[in-house]
This record gives sequence, C-alpha cells and structure tokens, in this order.
Amino acid sequence: MTREEYITLYEKYLSGECTESEIQQLEAFKDDFSLSDMEWNDLHLGDEREIMNRIHQRLVFSIKDRPVQRLKRYRISIAAALILISLSAVFYLYSNQQTEILEQSAAINVAPGSNKAILTLDDGSTIVLDQSNAGVLAQQGTAVIRKESGGKLVYNASAQHPDQPVKYNSIVIPRGGQYQLVLPDGTLVMLNAESSLRFPVIFNGNHRQVELKGEAYFEVAKNKAKPFKIKTHGVDIEVLGTHFNVNSYRNEINTTLLEGSVKLKSAKDAVVLKPGQSGVLENGSHLVVKVADLESVMAWKNGYFVFHDETVRSIMEKAARWYDVDVEYKGDVADQEFYGKVSRYENISELLKNLELTGMVNFKVIPTGVLGKGRRVIVMP
Repeated sequence: MTREEYITLYEKYLSGECTESEIQQLEAFKDDFSLSDMEWNDLHLGDEREIMNRIHQRLVFSIKDRPVQRLKRYRISIAAALILISLSAVFYLYSNQQTEILEQSAAINVAPGSNKAILTLDDGSTIVLDQSNAGVLAQQGTAVIRKESGGKLVYNASAQHPDQPVKYNSIVIPRGGQYQLVLPDGTLVMLNAESSLRFPVIFNGNHRQVELKGEAYFEVAKNKAKPFKIKTHGVDIEVLGTHFNVNSYRNEINTTLLEGSVKLKSAKDAVVLKPGQSGVLENGSHLVVKVADLESVMAWKNGYFVFHDETVRSIMEKAARWYDVDVEYKGDVADQEFYGKVSRYENISELLKNLELTGMVNFKVIPTGVLGKGRRVIVMP
C-alpha cells in the first residue's frame, strides 16, 4: 500500500465506510516515518532522525496512556498523521529561515527549575543555599547543619537537655526551585517549588512535628515511640514510618500513600490510608479517600510532568511554579483535558509545543521587562 492509498483509505475509515477487511489493512500498515523519496539536507534541516523523533514525541503527547479500548483508532490516526507530516516536513522546514527559527527558540527559552532554597535560622538570619558552598553552614543548639552536593541539606543532632528551649528553622523553596532535607531524626523530605517547611532542630518530647505549606514527599524514619506529625492548612497527618506525598498548594489538600499507613484528621473527619490511596480534603473540612493516580502524583519527584485528564489551567499552575512564570488567559480557553508526559528538565518550550500540537490551545511567551512585568505565558484558544 502506498502512502497516498493509505490516506485515501484512512479518510474512508473516518467517514465510517470501511469494510472489516479494509480496517484490518489500516491496522496492519506500518509506516516507517521516513522521507526516503525526498532529498534531506542535513546542513539546512538538521539531523533527519532526530527531527522525526521529536515530531513523533509531540504528536503522541495528547493520547499517551489512553485506555486500551481506544488504542486501535488512535494508532490509525497516528499513522495517517505521520504520513502527512513526513510529506510536508521538507516544505515546512525549507520555508522557514534559520534566523527565524533561532529567534523563536530564544523567545521561549525559559529554563527549568533547579536546586534552590532559603534557610531561616532560629534567630531570623537567612542562608541562601544555592549560593552557599558544601560543608557545615551553621549550628543550632546541638544540631549541626551541613549542605551536601545535589541540593541536599542535612541536620545531625545529638541529645539535648529537655529543659532547654527548642530552636526552630524553616526552609523556603521559591518558584523555580526544589530541595531535599534530612531532618535530625533521619527523615528525608523532598520539597517542590513554592513550598516551605518549619521544623525543630531536634525532636524532643513524645512526637515529631513539622509544618508544611506547598508540596513535599516524605520518607519518615521509623520510631514507634515518637509518631511523626505534619500540620497543613486544614489537615493533620500522623505516621510512624512510611513513604507518602502531601500536596497542600490549594484548599483541596491531597495526601497520597505509597508505603506503610497514614492517619488523616480534619475538623470533621478522620481516615486511615492504605498504600495506593489518596486522602483529599474537599470543601475545607471533609476527607474523601480515593484510588491514587501514583504516576501523576509522583511525577514531579521523578522529574516529569504527567497529565491524566488534566485541564490546561491545572497544567499551567504546575508550569508557573516550576518555570517561575506568570500565566495570563486571553479569550475563551476551553476546559479540554490532556494526557501526556514531558520531562521537567526541558525548557518550557517543549511543554508548550506539545500542548499546542493537540490543536486545542496556543501560547505566547513574553520575556521579562515588557510593560514592566516579569516573564509570562499568554494562553489562548
């Protein structure tokens, strides 16, 4: 079957006129996604395979991880789309001057976030961690604070007399940042952008308690004699030793359990989570237990954006925090839902181009300083 024959048959399929035999031909057709019948100029167009791989990656963005029963139609759609792309790729790339491509890339070259945070000591003094050298940074009571490579802060504390007042520190992660913290009991905390944690430099008494704003992943050191407690806006979380994620950016606070058990308590409810469950605070007071979408919830920790039936407004909230951009909406942006997976360590252009290729939304990036504002992304239908 030639590509032209395939396109004709695909159009017949869309109109519902294909026979069962013709549908089988469509599903069996393998397009090698190449331009063998055209002359490819690497000097002007770049590496052919790399460009084709990037087009393919963007094309499948909106349909990634769809339910199995829908895959046949999507596979046919992808094949037809790839043919059309391959037939028009040379014309498109030749018709755009390299200078225009470079200017466009520079305009949307917003780099991803990185390891950055500000530590505030008990006396109010601050340390900008991403501007500090590795090694001992300070001492708070019996706790020695050390910065390690790879964006990690470690507290090592020896026993403190119970009559001595406990000192508190806090770590703030700005937009465009992330950081890891090892608390004095050995608990690992990974903090996402625009988050903060307030904690004692040593855990005295019969429990360990911290206060969280934003989002963090916890691997709590086991200690049956001292439960670990997290206070967020509207929900108290208690564990003995477990792995879980807490998202408290908005009123709908979401706690997702990966391992162990977690007890949640709000003003009106109390629930215990099992691994694979999420406890969601709805309407500011009611706790609802749901099956967790672990891939989506843990995507930020694993270095990805993962969207499963997620609106563009929800996606852009995450992008704004990670890329440190403001977001504005112009026109009627429909609440279409997106599927996809993109690395968090790519420039913002990769995310926006993937979304644009679904045909449902468009973007414009405005650099810093225009109209006296910071850099921002305009979202348009």
